[in-house]
Amino acid sequence: MKKDIKKLFGLKIKEYRAKRKIKQCNLADMVDVDPKTISVIESGKNFPSPKLIYKLSIALKVEIKDLFDFNHLQEEKNLKIEIVSMINKMDKDNLSILYKIVKSFQN
Repeated sequence: MKKDIKKLFGLKIKEYRAKRKIKQCNLADMVDVDPKTISVIESGKNFPSPKLIYKLSIALKVEIKDLFDFNHLQEEKNLKIEIVSMINKMDKDNLSILYKIVKSFQN
C-alpha cells in the first residue's frame, strides 16, 4: 500500500461516518472535539490520539481494530491479487456461494 496510515485511517473514519449517516459536526460533538479536528483526521493531515481513537470507535459503533482494516483501500492491482489468492484457497462450496454473490452484482 502506498498511502500512509494517516490517509488510510482518515478514509476509514470517513467511510464509517458515511455508513452511519453522521455529519462531521455531529461526530465531533459525539467525541467532544472541534469539527475541524474531524476534518483534518479524515483528510489524512492529522492522526488522532489513542484516547480519541477509542472515542471514535465508540461513536461509530465499531471495534478499534476495524478502524485499521485498510485492505479494501489497496490499489486495484494489489486488491485483485489478494482476491485471486483467497479464491484459490476456497473449497467448492464456498466458491459456489461466492459465485452467486458476485453474479448478483452483475444484474
